[in-house]
Amino acid sequence: MDSDYLGTQFGEAEQKLQQALKQCGKSECSAGVRAQLHLDLAVVYIAGLKKNAKGNEEMQAAIEADPTVQLSSDFATPEVEKAFAAAGGSKAGSAEEPSTPADDDEDEPKPAASASESEGSSNPDGSIRNWLSASFQLDMLSYQDTTGVCSGAAQYQCFLQGQSYTGDIYQGSGNQLKGGIGFATKRLLVGYERLLGENITAGVKLGFAFGGSPKPTTGSGSTFLPFHAELRGSYWFGNAPLAQAGFRPYAGIAAGLAAVDGHVSVEYYQDARGYNAGAKGKLDAWRKTGTTFISAHVGAAYAFSKEQQLFLELRLLQMLGATAIGGAVNVGYGFGL
Repeated sequence: MDSDYLGTQFGEAEQKLQQALKQCGKSECSAGVRAQLHLDLAVVYIAGLKKNAKGNEEMQAAIEADPTVQLSSDFATPEVEKAFAAAGGSKAGSAEEPSTPADDDEDEPKPAASASESEGSSNPDGSIRNWLSASFQLDMLSYQDTTGVCSGAAQYQCFLQGQSYTGDIYQGSGNQLKGGIGFATKRLLVGYERLLGENITAGVKLGFAFGGSPKPTTGSGSTFLPFHAELRGSYWFGNAPLAQAGFRPYAGIAAGLAAVDGHVSVEYYQDARGYNAGAKGKLDAWRKTGTTFISAHVGAAYAFSKEQQLFLELRLLQMLGATAIGGAVNVGYGFGL
């Protein structure tokens, strides 16, 4: 109580007290010790986590274990004192009948709500509801074995020294690539997410992508779309994970608007004479995908305080329209309001 509770680490205080009660069982600890543990847990529920029903149950269990148990003035708030009195507890040296909440409701002023409570920025369990983020994302794109890359292959545009290539290409050799995974576009993102309940967040990310293909100088090739927008939802594992510092794993899904362009170098020969002479050149080939996507993600955040966290997220992307499978690594900083 002196460390976790006073440090507002209510979730940790709850877990430790529950574990202590479990170890005590019905006979391993004295009645006084069990009563004190129940009483401390009641304080955590009522004053810390705002779970009054559970707090009242623990307060009743404390009085039943030891009717003489006393409430410490260090943890006594008006709500805790009312629950203590309602359960049958009495102040040290007092022989008077304890008052009930009904006796005091009209006369005793209620404490003013804190700024975070009045503005709806935190849950009753102490979780931060509103989260802003800034992050950097590196995209990846998968490739299949492809022939005729720069002579009409679907999803590919080819350039030579920044200009769309429309020259001759020898079909007997070259002009192909092997399957694999390569790095693609990069993007800077900002986001807002709202905590729903204790474990689910929903929100948006907006941003700017760069490192895409050049603008075609001839033909009907498509230009790169730098805008990024997505809707996303995540499930955060654990008991009220956004209410305390430490490790926070999560997983979720997203959908939105974005373009992922991948660049590869393709060797080619202009004609048979060039092939026989070994006059090989290179073209910059860009794979162009669709501009909408769905994705799944897993991540881990480390909160060095309840309101601040660093996160690493891995994403699996399914590009739609001109279909392709891709991925991404996203790293960033989150701040809770």
